[in-house]
Formats: sequence, structure tokens, C-alpha cells
Amino acid sequence: MNTSHWLRTAALLALIALPFIQCGGEQKAAEAPPTMPSAEPPPDQTLEPDAGTAQTPSGVDVAAPIGDSGPPPAKPEALSDAQIAAITEAANTAEIAQAKMAQSKAKDAAVKAFASMMITHHGEAKQKQAQLKLKTEASGVSTAMDAEATLNALETESGKEFDKAYISAQVTGHQKVLDTINDQLLPNVKDAKLKAYLEEVKPKVAQHLKKAKQLQEGLERKSSSTAVAPKHAG
Repeated sequence: MNTSHWLRTAALLALIALPFIQCGGEQKAAEAPPTMPSAEPPPDQTLEPDAGTAQTPSGVDVAAPIGDSGPPPAKPEALSDAQIAAITEAANTAEIAQAKMAQSKAKDAAVKAFASMMITHHGEAKQKQAQLKLKTEASGVSTAMDAEATLNALETESGKEFDKAYISAQVTGHQKVLDTINDQLLPNVKDAKLKAYLEEVKPKVAQHLKKAKQLQEGLERKSSSTAVAPKHAG
């Protein structure tokens, strides 16, 4: 076989094999499974907040420190000696006015006796203060000691209800006076005579407060026993 004949034979074989090669390639491509869409939802493209960053709730002022309950309470008013004298004068006058009303309207004997003691003790306190010849000057504290509002409230009561209202006012009033002496009067007083006067009346105010609380408890017991007492037929 010569060379040219061999070349023609090789070319003929190549032409015959070419369709089979292409068919096999197409079959393999057809057998390959198509790409299936993923069953998982596509990832959210929204930017997530940083997990380590605290999120500010809606409506919260981020400038306000946690636990801040507002401005601190105002400090007690700084008082002069003249203002202190006006306060004690107003307290004594209020107690005497209320006691005089109690003497005429109270029904309980112990309440009447307490009112008489108030007139005596606070009358003596007024006389001692007058001897000091102190100047007086009004202040918010002395105005608060005025008895007009309490007197107006007591005027509307009668009988046992008056007794309870009067003694309740005595507990509240004496506690207020005692706290005022401790918190505002003694820390601010400068005049030696006025200071001695405050130290003298302070234990008496505490004594009146204790007695008023005892009377209040007694009136409550009487009221309770009357409410539960059985009624006898007849």
C-alpha cells in the first residue's frame, strides 16, 4: 500500500467516526441532571444590626442617664432669726386657736382635757417668747403654720367626728412642728436666747405629740368597740 492510499483510508475512517463521537457527547450532556433551584429561601439582603450594639427603644431619650428620677429635691429654706421667731409664734397661735374650738365642741372628756393643756402650755410659750423681744419676719414656713384652713375644716365637724378630727390635726400639727424645729430652726438659729427657747419647747412639743397619738388610738378603739357591740332586743 502506498502512502497516498493510506492517507485516504485514514481520512475516510475519521469521517465515519465523527458522528459517533458527537452523538456520544450530546448524550452525556443530556444525561447530566439540570441544575435544580435551591429549596432554601434566598438570603435576606437587609442589613442586620450589629448584634453587639444595644438598640434604642422607640421614644426613649438616649441622652437621659438610666435611673435619673429628675432634679434633686430642693434644700430646706435658710431661715433668719426673725423668720424663726415668726414660725414659733405662728405655731403657738394656731394651737391655742384650735384648742379653744375644741373646748366648746369636743364631747370626749380626755379630748377636752388635752385642749385645756394646749391652751396652758402654748400660752406660756407665747409669753416666754414675748419676753425675748424678738423681731419677726414672715416666710413660707410660718405661712404654712397658719391655722385658718384647719379651723375651717374643724368647724364643719361635730360630736365624735369632731373629736377624731381635732386629735388627728394635733398629731399632724405637732409632728410638723417637731420636724421643723429639728430640720430648719435649730440648724439655722444664731441668737443664743432664741436657741435656748427652741431647746426648751422642743421636748414639750414631743410630749404633746405622744399624748395626741395616745388619744387618737383611744378614740379608734372606742369607735371600733361601738361598731361591733351587739344590740339587745327590748
